[in-house]
Amino acid sequence: MTTNLSIWISGPFGKMGTALRTALEDVTGISITGIVSPEHSGQTCDIAGTSMTVHDSLEDLAQSSPLPDVIVDFTFAKVAYEGALFAAKKDIDFVTGTTGMTPDQKQEVIEAFSTSKGHAIIASNFSLGAVLMMHFAAQAAQHFTHAEIVETHHTQKKDAPSGTAITTRTMMAENSPMSENDIPIHSLRLPGAIAHQQVHLSSPGEILRLEHDANDRSCFMPGIILAIRRVHGVDGAIFSIESLLFPDNDLKQA
Repeated sequence: MTTNLSIWISGPFGKMGTALRTALEDVTGISITGIVSPEHSGQTCDIAGTSMTVHDSLEDLAQSSPLPDVIVDFTFAKVAYEGALFAAKKDIDFVTGTTGMTPDQKQEVIEAFSTSKGHAIIASNFSLGAVLMMHFAAQAAQHFTHAEIVETHHTQKKDAPSGTAITTRTMMAENSPMSENDIPIHSLRLPGAIAHQQVHLSSPGEILRLEHDANDRSCFMPGIILAIRRVHGVDGAIFSIESLLFPDNDLKQA
């Protein structure tokens, strides 16, 4: 990989895409060289002092711009799925926080990157605190007999349960005697919320609660930037940044 990473952003004007563009203004070694948003196609956007044309699709952008080192996606499930397959075909690394892909779509993406020179991180959550919470929940699940998850998000979130809650449940089930059916998920959609999760674990006589609150989207930026910088070193396609934080981790990952 080059020292200065070039990236394309698919979904640059959504809440996460906007926050990422702002965060990258203070980051060295990562340059935005293309942006894709069908709703804004043909318009221009100021990126680091340069007027950049918004393209309709990754395919459209590829016809007029050199391919990037990494494609970063914050759109919705169908677009992220198609973007991942495009990246794998073009041997480009891919990072997305978009949730909602079906199991079949995920499997297809895994297979695509297994034969690609590109690599992918498809993570349900880039908050370092949330990833730590999932890690601790998987560890704790080994020692309790019952567990339930409560996740709360803003009212615009399209999927329920959240990808973070599903990943947490899978990690807990894979590292304990409990099955996924033993771990109910309760989803709340409330105005004023951003992203919040509680994991309740219990055995006779005691309850352990693990809780994480994302109160501002800035908390996701360090994890996204870490993923952009480290994606080229992962094996194929992975579905969490946990291995970036715990390289010697012996827990099973979702």
